[in-house]
Amino acid sequence: MPVFNVAAYVNECVESVLSQSHSQLEVILVNDGSTDDSGALCDAFAARDPRVRVIHQGNAGLSTARNVGLTSSTGRLVTFLDGDDWWNLGFVAALVTALDDHPSATVAMSSYARVPGGPWVAPVTETTVLSVAEALGLFAGPDHGLFTTACAKLYRREVLEGVTFPPGRLHEDEFTTYRVLMSGPVALVPEPLYLYRQRSDGITASILTPARLTDAIEAADQQAVDLLSAGHMRAAGWAQDQAFRKRLRLVELVEQIGDRNSAAAQSAQLAAAARTGTALPRPRALRLARLAAARWPRSTVRAFSLFGRARNSIRRGPVG
Repeated sequence: MPVFNVAAYVNECVESVLSQSHSQLEVILVNDGSTDDSGALCDAFAARDPRVRVIHQGNAGLSTARNVGLTSSTGRLVTFLDGDDWWNLGFVAALVTALDDHPSATVAMSSYARVPGGPWVAPVTETTVLSVAEALGLFAGPDHGLFTTACAKLYRREVLEGVTFPPGRLHEDEFTTYRVLMSGPVALVPEPLYLYRQRSDGITASILTPARLTDAIEAADQQAVDLLSAGHMRAAGWAQDQAFRKRLRLVELVEQIGDRNSAAAQSAQLAAAARTGTALPRPRALRLARLAAARWPRSTVRAFSLFGRARNSIRRGPVG
């Protein structure tokens, strides 16, 4: 569990772990250079409960903290929890049972609930084993967020061999989790057993920047390469489309910022990317958009922007 400046939340988080109905746990807290009381709070848990071990390190980021925790763990099953979230008290028991009941599954996962907010409604109503193709089909669609997060999952240790979270990335899960989904069947538990705290100052709420969009584009590009190499054509096409959409947004963003040189460079990259992967399956509208972007990237960006504003206006409905 990575911990960085979450003193206001870490007690609730760790208490939810130590109070699990499945009590055979190894709890590794990685204090990633916190400057508040998080480190001391972690030490207090370790002094109180022998299942807890604390690793203190200089601030190296979420990926490195997870990697350190993973390499330090010894259990046959592994899960991840962010330091400002928490678990339903039956989270571990439900996922252990799912793996025990379905030996072919390499990963068990639950839905999650946003707090404040509501649950992500899972695409099944009872525990279901999904084939690799079925899991990737859900990953490449509206359930992408559920299948992409590294949390809310329990992994058999062997599927994480050779898997690391990339240091310095802003979308570390996008570079990682799909590779695990490709390794074998997934047992999906529909109940929202992971509680995902929505914070205005959290990582996922950070303002959209060119660096963040570039990171997301590179993740989607890597997904497309790996999925295509493994023969998952539909998912690869979907990943390429995600990269294309984000490239459109990136050109729009740098134009709004007023960076003309960057806008020109990103437009050229958009046009080049639009000419690749044309044989992959994709919706007709996106095929046409890619053809347009290959010749007229800036005009396609403007059309994309106008379409997005019109769609948002329709969703909001009339005012008054």
